[in-house]
Formats: sequence, C-alpha cells, structure tokens
Amino acid sequence: MSEDGRTEDRFFAGSDPVRADPAPRPPRRRDSPFLARSPVFAVLTIGIAGWVLATLWPDLAYFASPRAPIDLGGPGAYRLAEARENRLVQVRGELAGVVQVAEGRAGAPRTVGRLSGTNLLVDRPGRGGPPLYEGRLLPRAARDAYGEVAGILAQRGEPLPPGWQVLRDGERPGQRWWPVLGAALLLALIALNLRALLRPLFLAARER
Repeated sequence: MSEDGRTEDRFFAGSDPVRADPAPRPPRRRDSPFLARSPVFAVLTIGIAGWVLATLWPDLAYFASPRAPIDLGGPGAYRLAEARENRLVQVRGELAGVVQVAEGRAGAPRTVGRLSGTNLLVDRPGRGGPPLYEGRLLPRAARDAYGEVAGILAQRGEPLPPGWQVLRDGERPGQRWWPVLGAALLLALIALNLRALLRPLFLAARER
C-alpha cells in the first residue's frame, strides 16, 4: 500500500485531522504604575492631587507675579495701603523688637523684627544690613509660622497690631522652581487617572 493510502486509511478510521495552532494572544497591556486600578482609588487620587495642587497655588502665583516691586515708602511716608499679598514689595525703615531665629537644619541665621511705626514684620537673612527690604509679602495663611515671634514680642511689651503682615526679605519671583515642577507632576497624575475613569465610558459609547 502506498504512503498516500495509509494516510487516507488513518483519516477515515477516526483519527483527528491536524488542527492549526490558535492565533497567539496579543501581549497584555500593562497599566501605568501611576494609574489606580479601581475607580474609587482613581477618584481618591485625583482628589488628593487636587488638594496638594491647591496648596501650591500661592507659590505658583508668586512665581509668575511681576518682577517690579511695589514701593511702600519709608519713615514718615509709608504707603502700606498699596501693599498686596503674595507680591514683591519694597520698604525702608528701622526694625524694632528684633528676634534672632535660625532656619532649617543648617541653622542659617535670620533676623525678624517689626518695622517701626507699622504693622509689618520683616524676616530677613543674616544678622544685619541696610534698612532697605525687598521681598515677598506673604499670604495671611503663612503668618501662623511666625506665631512664636509674635508671642515673644508681646512678652516684651511690643504686641503686633491686628492685621499684621510679614515681608520675607530676599524672596523674589521666578526663583523657586520646585512648586512649578510639583504642579506639573500633579497635573499629569490627575490627567492620567481622569483618562482611566473616562475611557470605559467612551468605549461603551462606541459599542452602541
């Protein structure tokens, strides 16, 4: 019997024909490590990132604020009514009720004192310098960090008047980049998780 005959006998005797291998499955798509796997966690991630972004907003606004300082004048001719929070300002005068403080782990010395005749507290680097101050007029929310200094001044009989403000001498717009970089990362995180939430809705709409 020929080889073709034996092959034909095996086929008709009930042998299964050779089946073609199934098509290989496409590789499983890996989700980004920044994406939450659950919609609940995605919403939570978006909420937390949005909250942190809101806390960075004052720093972002100051980074992009005008570089020209607002001149608040000097002794006998102060123009504090023109002061704007979170803006670069300039003022002249002597400090009274000076408190020496240290900043950071390195203990960099700073001088904090009240500008005589005003409700302005000046925080400047070092132990001295000319009576000219140019820097950021901090938002009122940042005033709590100076509560201890305000308490020391009150104990010395020099309490700060209501509505006192803080000028951070030497801090100028466009210098601190970390809030900008942090905001960019947070926006990317929000966009990725928002896309993960909306993608199933778009897919469902296309299948209809």
